Amino acid sequence: MRNFSRSLLVLLVAAASVLAQVGVKKGAVVYHGSASNTSAPATVQESKVKEATPEWKRIQSEGIDTESAHGKQLLVQMNNRIREAVKSVAEAEGRDMVARKDDITDAQGRTVVDLTDKVVTKVGE
Repeated sequence: MRNFSRSLLVLLVAAASVLAQVGVKKGAVVYHGSASNTSAPATVQESKVKEATPEWKRIQSEGIDTESAHGKQLLVQMNNRIREAVKSVAEAEGRDMVARKDDITDAQGRTVVDLTDKVVTKVGE
């Protein structure tokens, strides 16, 4: 009986783990949280968020080569700004995982909210 109880517990933990997972594409970009342990996933449209950052606007307006040292510095600053904005918006909206739009392949029946507009507003602050 003891082995049966232990086996049942292992099975329940494994089932809970599978149910908590959200399927994501190989190479998916997850800005916040983890696909393996989410109950409230969300997405953002990467290109729209990127275009709203001051760093990307500067790269575009000044024609800065993104492969140059200065361009790479701006990209790092841009990515940090995006991650901070995503985290802030996700926490305010009660979302525990945010991925790039179309990177979630199976939401396991969960409602996936698009936070793009709110993140765009946040990166512009």
